[in-house]
Amino acid sequence: MRSLLLLLPPLFLFLLSCETSPNPEPIEYGKDSCAFCRMIIADAGFAAELKTKKGKVYKFDAIECMAAFVLSGQVKREDILALWVSDFANKGKLFRVEEVKFLVSDRLRSPMGLNISAFSNEEDLQVAYRNFGGRILTWNEVLEYVGEKWKEKISRAGTRQHSH
Repeated sequence: MRSLLLLLPPLFLFLLSCETSPNPEPIEYGKDSCAFCRMIIADAGFAAELKTKKGKVYKFDAIECMAAFVLSGQVKREDILALWVSDFANKGKLFRVEEVKFLVSDRLRSPMGLNISAFSNEEDLQVAYRNFGGRILTWNEVLEYVGEKWKEKISRAGTRQHSH
């Protein structure tokens, strides 16, 4: 019995160390590459990160890349622990997608061209909206928007391949 009690503290510490942290991993700009498009993550204003419940981390150079990755089903939605995006007004500071609002504006160019930025602060969002125009979206609306654009792109590619 005494030897069993001696094993409990190390076992408890081991189990704690296996627990997945609910926080994002730092993104190494200029070094990490996007899990979706494979480009180097360079612009801290548009970066994003997904962490699974098992602790696997996927980093993205643009919010639209993370949205497309989620839509692709490469990771089941029930296996996702958290999704984070960089706050455009506080470049490099990551917030959960539930904590931000998104701005889609052709005048605020993102690395992959769907031009989606995130703002954790309502005042910063309104300033950007006044300066750049566009549409304000929630995360679910971002997923719908990226899904629509993805279908359009696939449709256009198919039309070009089959035209005579």
